[in-house]
Amino acid sequence: MILKKIAYFEHKGKPQYWEIKDVHLGKRNLIVGLNATGKTRLINIISNFSKIITKKIKLGNGHWELEFLGDQENETYKYILELSNGVITNEEIIRNGCKLLQRNQENGNIYSETTKKMVPFAPPRNELTIHVRRDQKEYPFLEQLHEWANNCYGYAFTNVTPNQVVVPNMPRSLLEPGALLENLSTVPYILVEALRNPEVETKIIDDFSRIGYPIEKISVVEKNVPGVSLGVPFIEIQEKDLKCATPQLAMSQGMYRAFSLIVIIEHILSIRQHCMVAIDDLGEGLDYQRATHIINLLFEKVKDSNIQLIVTSNDRFVINAVDSKDLILLERKGHIVVSFNYIKDKEKFDEFELTGLNNFDFFSGEMYKEEKDD
Repeated sequence: MILKKIAYFEHKGKPQYWEIKDVHLGKRNLIVGLNATGKTRLINIISNFSKIITKKIKLGNGHWELEFLGDQENETYKYILELSNGVITNEEIIRNGCKLLQRNQENGNIYSETTKKMVPFAPPRNELTIHVRRDQKEYPFLEQLHEWANNCYGYAFTNVTPNQVVVPNMPRSLLEPGALLENLSTVPYILVEALRNPEVETKIIDDFSRIGYPIEKISVVEKNVPGVSLGVPFIEIQEKDLKCATPQLAMSQGMYRAFSLIVIIEHILSIRQHCMVAIDDLGEGLDYQRATHIINLLFEKVKDSNIQLIVTSNDRFVINAVDSKDLILLERKGHIVVSFNYIKDKEKFDEFELTGLNNFDFFSGEMYKEEKDD
């Protein structure tokens, strides 16, 4: 499944009310906006929804409306979820206009693919239907949703530092598939596996060199860390203009963040995994040139892949790094966040392309101002 649209609100009618209007998404998305616009909250809304589905966080409050492209051709799904203090007040799934699920609190009806009819059921009021009714033959649409949620990875580019490595709390052989992909700080463990494939190793070196960090070798060394029984892997890179290796702890934050992200993307591409990758504040800690290069690199890498990419940045100047069709501009008006992009504003975008100007001129020009004031 691919997420194609999301809307969300919480605390309607109260002072802390907050809403994000329909945000239309494509295969590749660069979301830009000023600080405090709602970019990080949008990433968190998507990430938290996937974690609710996979039971990684508890139910709270909020109203989600999401639309997906299904696994079959011309198949679309709409999922509506409303939570109030951990109770499901409304849950709906609609496929191609036909309702598959309707429930509120402990009363509901769900469509069975084996009987071809709606079946009444009484789920616990604090459990999603997917948590109590999974069955691959009877409710395959729930399996599609679970698979999507289980393969959603959200990264905060600003939260990773070279002196922090997350150590798994169990042997790697016992970890669930994808567990190491949930955090940029587990990258040394991922790199151990990536280096077993010479082709992936070469791609990581080429990618890192391309964004402005010319290197010729990468390796992982194990070190003893107090309180950890096994050796902890740390990264070392050999820069082309240095005679000695640069250890992980000597890397700048921007350098290490960029390297970590490249490792994760190349690893996902190598295993051909269907997933969604959301990166918040990409480029934070990097100079303009390298920030532009890494955005351009990632968008090019995922173009024909199984990855849906969502990237946010508060630097409007990086918008020239991608195609205008991949851009989404967020603006906040009080408690409400609105968006502007090619999918829902096609006419304005097509008109602008005829001018031959760059993307930054579009978002600072009169055509955009007229549209956002409508």
